[in-house]
Amino acid sequence: MNLETLLVATGAVTGTGVLAWWRYLDATVTRSATTAEQITAAAPPALRPAVFILADPAQTALMFEALDLGHRDRGFPHIARWDYTPHGIDVEVQMLGGQKLSDWTNEDTCDQLATYFAVPEVTAAGTEPSHVRLSLRVFDTLSDSIPTDVVSGAEQQAAPEPITPASVGVDLEAVPVGVAEDGSPWLLRVLGSQILVAGATGSGKGSVLHSIIGGLGPAIRAGLVDVWMCDPKGGAEFGSGADRLFVRFGVDAATILGMLSEAVELMDERLVRMRRSGTRKLYPSTDEPLMLIVIDEAAALSSYASREEQNEFRHLSGLLLSKGRAAAVVVVAALQDPSKETMPNRQLFSVRIGLRLDEPTQTAMVHGQGARDRGARCDQISELTPGVGYVGEDGTTGFKRVRAFWVSDEAVDAIVDTFSPAQPDTAPAGDYSGFDPDDLGDGEVAA
Repeated sequence: MNLETLLVATGAVTGTGVLAWWRYLDATVTRSATTAEQITAAAPPALRPAVFILADPAQTALMFEALDLGHRDRGFPHIARWDYTPHGIDVEVQMLGGQKLSDWTNEDTCDQLATYFAVPEVTAAGTEPSHVRLSLRVFDTLSDSIPTDVVSGAEQQAAPEPITPASVGVDLEAVPVGVAEDGSPWLLRVLGSQILVAGATGSGKGSVLHSIIGGLGPAIRAGLVDVWMCDPKGGAEFGSGADRLFVRFGVDAATILGMLSEAVELMDERLVRMRRSGTRKLYPSTDEPLMLIVIDEAAALSSYASREEQNEFRHLSGLLLSKGRAAAVVVVAALQDPSKETMPNRQLFSVRIGLRLDEPTQTAMVHGQGARDRGARCDQISELTPGVGYVGEDGTTGFKRVRAFWVSDEAVDAIVDTFSPAQPDTAPAGDYSGFDPDDLGDGEVAA
């Protein structure tokens, strides 16, 4: 049975230089080299200065002392291991006693390490207690956009009964929406999450939202997911799915607030049924589908509407965010300004996606204090790479660097045409050109 999927075309992720580097990684490399000179000679040219330092403990000690990260009297950090990666080299370092993570992750130290290793960029992130991972970056594996490919479902057979997410080929806790930095699929947990997408104008928020909807497409068409779309920009972004892909669609404050009020009422009714049946967590079905409430440009309601509308939005969204997870009610909110004034309930989002942001402080607004020291540098994302961002989840301290699929206008239309629950009737119309309404069928014409 052929089911629609969003294909991760890994080959489209990388440029020529990265592909050549990956071929180098996959090739059989001579491991007989034992001296620093031999190991350096076997390294790719762009990484030879860094390899020479890493392969020679004396050179490593000189670097640590020059950067005030170690001293012959106090001792030196210990390099536990270093490995080639698609972006360059990762170095696992055991910090010197008395050092703290911020000694390594601050921008000045990372810039000095990049200069010393002669690479474009070094990032640092904590891994386990007293350890830090240095990522020496020569290639950006997310520099090229990744087009989404919606495969036609014209030949799909009827799904078996009962219809479940598995039967239509969708894992609601691992929805493909892009590619991670290591080339693996970016799988987003939708069921059981509340998702915040923050990014400046042109950062790729629309691509993230369309990718989420596209990844859920088969489940939407099967009636396992109902999409409630709030598009305060007048429907310009998502209007093609109105009355087709979306069960609710609003473009102004009054309509959207009415939708959210209805969603709260349905959620509360669902929670009552769950309590009476002893159900702690609802798994979507055609009778109780996942309610995906997408709010594009949430600031239009939280900050720029009238005072009464702002208060109503904050109240309704707070209820949905705080009570919806167990009842399979998921809010996906996108905004440009992640400040507390713009999104007062931001702490209730369990998954936070930070795209390109204008200020370093905005990274902390999305991912929490110390996020930049833990590797999330949203303010350093290039304007030339829309859809690139850092993903953080509750219960984790690190971040995943990803890029959402690029969804063209044609792909948006294909998603709507392929996955709309109410498919249009495409059967050929009968030819009634010779029909005579006065003919009674017995050869006589009614008077």
